Amino acid sequence: MTVQLAQQILLDKFKQEPFHNLYLLNNVLPTTTAYGGTCSDKTLSYLEAAKAAGLDAHLHSARIGGQEIHRLVRLEIDNQRYFADIGNGWPSIQLFPAATPIEYECYGMRYRTEIENGVIRVYHLKRGVEKLQMEIDIAAKPEAEIRQGIANRFSTNITYPFSNQLRFSMVVGQRFLFIRDRRLEIYSSSGYEEVPNISISDLLNVLTKYFDYDIKSVIHRDGFNFLS
Repeated sequence: MTVQLAQQILLDKFKQEPFHNLYLLNNVLPTTTAYGGTCSDKTLSYLEAAKAAGLDAHLHSARIGGQEIHRLVRLEIDNQRYFADIGNGWPSIQLFPAATPIEYECYGMRYRTEIENGVIRVYHLKRGVEKLQMEIDIAAKPEAEIRQGIANRFSTNITYPFSNQLRFSMVVGQRFLFIRDRRLEIYSSSGYEEVPNISISDLLNVLTKYFDYDIKSVIHRDGFNFLS
């Protein structure tokens, strides 16, 4: 099994299953990972697909802003350790190796890592500004504890960066689209575009027009109406 296979599954998931916080905003536990969600939902979906493809994959976690609130997948490929970050909202379409720092560009952004004292620091550059995105401990972590945290993610006092504002993102063709609160951000190798004044009431139309995505399937499946 190869890194290329793991990354192809990763890219497919970015194109097929959106990152969004509609479940969180409505305090609804999803009944499937097929319609995306936040890091927990997307990570579980990638984990299942990776295992189905024969990859040696495990749940892992990372720190954002110093808090251990992020989930990702640890992979063991050809006696090397890698991490797949499918669920932070941004398009990290390559694996992060545990042994070697990397740097790559996609959709007009740049990712790079630094490795020191058993920790991978992931930096993300967009629109000319680079920020520390997360810190990943390389050592394996108890999967049962991570699963328990996922099960309790809506019933704890954790405040996520997106707890009170709309989020929805996908890779669409050769572009990456991200709704952040009331603004649609469009990233590509040819530049950055922005569509302002996105409202919840117009979300169905925006997702259809720009994302070619029908959100009604999420509503019907999980029995809530985020437009109310």
